[in-house]
Parts: sequence; C-alpha cells; structure tokens
Amino acid sequence: MRVLLVFALSCQLFSLPAFAERCTGAEQQLDAARQAIAQKNASEADRILSPLQASYPDCPELVLSLARVRGVTGDVAGANNLFLRFTELAPKDARGHYYFARFLFNTGAYERAASVTDQAIALDPKYAAPLVLKGQLLAMRGQMPLAEQALKEACALDPNDAVAHFELGSLYDAAKRSPEAVKQFEKAVALNPHDASAWDYLALNLEPSGEVERAEEAYQKGLAANQGPGFDSFLDYNYGRFLLKRNRLEESNKLNLRLQNYPEARADAEQALRLADSSGVIIDLQVYYLLESIYRRMGETELADKYAALSRSTPVPLRKQRQ
Repeated sequence: MRVLLVFALSCQLFSLPAFAERCTGAEQQLDAARQAIAQKNASEADRILSPLQASYPDCPELVLSLARVRGVTGDVAGANNLFLRFTELAPKDARGHYYFARFLFNTGAYERAASVTDQAIALDPKYAAPLVLKGQLLAMRGQMPLAEQALKEACALDPNDAVAHFELGSLYDAAKRSPEAVKQFEKAVALNPHDASAWDYLALNLEPSGEVERAEEAYQKGLAANQGPGFDSFLDYNYGRFLLKRNRLEESNKLNLRLQNYPEARADAEQALRLADSSGVIIDLQVYYLLESIYRRMGETELADKYAALSRSTPVPLRKQRQ
C-alpha cells in the first residue's frame, strides 16, 4: 500500500450546505484551510482551523477538516474524537464515515475500518472513495475477486479517480496481469502526472511485454515527479535495476549514489541483498557495485574490496520474462 496518509489529505474537502448556518462567519478561514489541505500542508491547515474550535464547535466542516488534519499529523486520539464528533453532527453523511474509515485503515485498525467503510457505502452506494478502500481491505484479506469487483465499480462510478485506477492497477500487478495493470496505471498518470509511484508501477509492468523505451520514459517521468510527500523510495532502485538489465552498469551505479547519503544507501543496499527478486532477475550484481562505491566513499577499504571481488565474479544477468 502506498502513500495512504498523503491520500487522506489530498481528497477534496466538500462543503456541507445542510449545516451552513453552523459555520457562518468562518467561511474565509475554511476556504484558506481548504487550499492548505489541497496543497498537502497539514500544519498550515491546523494553524488556520484550531482557533475556530471554540467559536464554531458544531460546524461539521470544521470538525471533519480538523479530524483529517490531526490524523495526518499523528494525533491519533484527537483525530478519533473529532471523527466521532462529526458522525454525531452529521450521522447520514457518507463522507465523514469514509474519512474516518481511511483514518482507521492508516492506523492499522483494519476491522473497524472495514465496518465503517461498509457504513459509508450503505449511506451512499454511488460514492466511489469507500469502494476503493473496500477493495484495499479485501485485497489485504486475500479476497482478490471481490477486491477487483469493488475497485472496478469505483472506477466506473468515478472514472477520474486516479487512486481507484492506481489501486486496481496494483491488484493486477500483484497477480502478474501486466497488460491490464498497464491500462490502469496509464489512466492513473494521465489523471495525476505527479504520482511518482504510478509512473514506477507503469514502468515495471511495461517491461515484461518488452516495451523498453516506454518503460524508460515512464521511469524518467517518475523521477522528475519524485519529490515532496509522495516520494517513492523504490523508484530509483527499480530504475537502477532496469539500467542494469540493459547492461548500463555505470548509469545504474551513479543513479543509486546521487543523493550522497551513504549510510542510508548502505542500509538500503544491504537490505536489498536479503530480498527475493520477485521478477526473476538477479539483482545481486547491482547491489555489489553499489556497496563497493558506498564503502569506498565511507573509507572502509576492506569492505569495498570485498564487494568489488563479488561484482567481478558475478555474471551480468539476462533479462527474464515474468512467468
């Protein structure tokens, strides 16, 4: 599951016309907070909203906005109380139940998240976002056909929901259904070209069909977008592996060292050696090159020599198709 906390902030903040009178006088501040949320600036939204609590304790939009922001900033108890408060103020509003369910999902309370998600769907069956979350929950349980059904329904209800397409693509990726995954990730990046993870997954699923040029283009677009709260820590690694499979070893090595964070790079590389390569491609050679360069820059000559010897004795892997 990728970037769920960021998604909780990026969803549009809806107005609540049925309760507008409870928010009269706070419209300007709420609009400013709405813009901060759209920009994924939780601290700024919190700064704007917190002073309004005493004067507008029954403004549902304020309560819901604060609940979402507090959830993202790590105030779990505060967010939980505010979400519960919102469901008291607007018990028939599906959005409040959805955001509450998303918060519960992000904090690992999966059973409660599933229950509240079902409540949101019951309140508004045509609301796509809870169906996306339902699909994620079902996938976690291994109920793939039901997860696919929920995500397809979400995409049909809201074809412009980039997250729905991303999650459906992720489902196909896990099942090694690359052609179907490509279609979904193409839709996801078309709707949100700043989603580095979607570009990464698109490239990974273009590779098995031999679309090398398109895969590299997707990696490069992902790298250009890979910054801020949605940073994808695996994208550089996946692109480096792609370069290695093209026998472009020098480019691969430079890519992995470009951040110049050698201790962290070392930890990541050593962890990579313990991971199985699910695509069937030997990745050890790339990691040996990387560790040799890291240890030389850290002045640890003995370890650098060890990995240099391993890199010389390890053959360059041939590209394999997924089975």
